[in-house]
Amino acid sequence: MHPKEEKIADKPFRILILGDSLTEGYGVSSVQAYPYLLEKKLNAGRAAEQRSFEVINGGVTGSTTSGGASRIDWYLQDPPDFLIVALGGNDGLRGIAPKKSKENLVIILERARTIEVPVMIAGMKLPPNYGARHLQDFENIFPELAKEFEVPLLPFLLQDVGGYPEMNLPDRIHPNPVGHQKICETVHRHLIKHLPPYSQ
Repeated sequence: MHPKEEKIADKPFRILILGDSLTEGYGVSSVQAYPYLLEKKLNAGRAAEQRSFEVINGGVTGSTTSGGASRIDWYLQDPPDFLIVALGGNDGLRGIAPKKSKENLVIILERARTIEVPVMIAGMKLPPNYGARHLQDFENIFPELAKEFEVPLLPFLLQDVGGYPEMNLPDRIHPNPVGHQKICETVHRHLIKHLPPYSQ
């Protein structure tokens, strides 16, 4: 192995997940939250034979896309090898205009693109009581940005979790430990296809 390659292989492949309470792990322990489970799953896979993985939990309870846009420069001071953007749920629940949410997400994606950090966007959905127009405008943000920036899309972060009482805490908003395990599986399934060749 070339010395430079060996040096790179010695460093973990760092994946930052920029998110809100769903990512931070509100109501569960840090080792039950999906970022920790994802790191464990990646390091148990075949890819870890060549390089280890570190998943950075960039989730902050209550964070909106605006909060993510204000935090991204701090995280990118020490650029990760891959970025997952998992924001927007709080925007939708608070009735923030989808156009404004999209503008904030554009800031994050442009910052990452400037320093050539690969990105995957995680989509979000809202309960049906927010009105058809708002729902459609909100949910369209994520595929539109994935297309505009030519980055992969994870269609719905809470696939098979959102709306399932057995997967959530009593508040029916935040995943319980079982829900986080399901999110981990969903993120891993979409992410692994977009990691470098040694990760396949």
